[in-house]
Amino acid sequence: MEMVTGWAAVDRRLDHRAHALDDQLATELAGHAAAPPGWSLARVVVTLAAALIQLTALAALGFGAWLCVRHFPSVGLLPGVVLLAFGVVLLPRPAGLPRYATRLDRAAAPHLFAFVDGIAAAVGVPSPRIIVLDDRFEADGGTTGLLRRRYLRLGVPLFGVLDAAERAALVAHQLAHLTDGDPLRTGIAGSVDRSLTALVTLFEPRPDTAIRAFQDPAILKALASTGGGGRMIGAGADVWYAELLLRPVIAVLRWISAGGRLLVVGLARSDVHRAEYFADAEAARVAGTAAMRAVLDTLAQREAVLTVLRRHVRAGDDRHPDPAAWPELARQVRAHATGERPDSTSPLAGHPPIAHRIRLLESRPEVAVAETDQDGVDADLATEYRRLARDLRYG
Repeated sequence: MEMVTGWAAVDRRLDHRAHALDDQLATELAGHAAAPPGWSLARVVVTLAAALIQLTALAALGFGAWLCVRHFPSVGLLPGVVLLAFGVVLLPRPAGLPRYATRLDRAAAPHLFAFVDGIAAAVGVPSPRIIVLDDRFEADGGTTGLLRRRYLRLGVPLFGVLDAAERAALVAHQLAHLTDGDPLRTGIAGSVDRSLTALVTLFEPRPDTAIRAFQDPAILKALASTGGGGRMIGAGADVWYAELLLRPVIAVLRWISAGGRLLVVGLARSDVHRAEYFADAEAARVAGTAAMRAVLDTLAQREAVLTVLRRHVRAGDDRHPDPAAWPELARQVRAHATGERPDSTSPLAGHPPIAHRIRLLESRPEVAVAETDQDGVDADLATEYRRLARDLRYG
């Protein structure tokens, strides 16, 4: 048997630990009334760690600026610029909306806004000021921008394949996040998590620029024909030396970013998952247990649902789609599902396993709620449905 060593062994141990914590939390909450997480020692530590990371960002900005101006120009200029970039990216980062989302207004979608207003009143939260649509098979709710305006983001593919009760459950779940106590959705911890995520992505290892240039036949041929080979060698050497100097600095900053995010998200993980369970319970209370369970099953079978939906659209006319038939397609996929639900046990997972979420819903008293009329809502989204049908046909 092949031995697992190094970072792979660490990753495996972290995944096993995360799986054990998921099982422990689900067992603890089974049969009990769901409640949003409150303040605890772990949450205090998360907040202090996030504050320390913010101070680190300020220190990086100051030290980077000092390296840049000291004996300018000098060897310290390169690490100084990296530290400045590190500090800028690590500064507080308010949640933003997707760049390519379509923002709706009440005049253009009155039925959808009325539907969301009714769900917000049932959940007991203020109605979101912003509703946006995008093409992802998911949904989200929270606050955005420096002014922390409430928003609801609905993925048209997901919203379109749900019936009235399931749509109510989806919206109720997302609006419950406005008051669910999730430490990574509000406050300093959420801002630090977004900044650290951006840093980890920024410092991911990439191939050497100099090597790529020297291996490009077109560049080498052009330089040979113009006699610029000497200049190419000189410029390549400069780039190579710069990358050689920056590589250890970037490696240290990458591990600091990854370790800081693991610390913040790992400590907040229990509260984040408790908040998800609370949002599930609120959605079941407002829209019914069966509706929320159907939403979770649909999310678990997203690839199969999208495949069946794409076949349906391609068999019809994408200029005149039939969204009224889409929920039945999703029901058929759920009915023929094998029961296996892909779940993440990563210590950075923002949601508990879907299997645990469904089991907790089933452990509580069944709630049934009457469905509401969705004809007006579908009329508001007719343009988005046509766009989705076109993308599915030709995408």
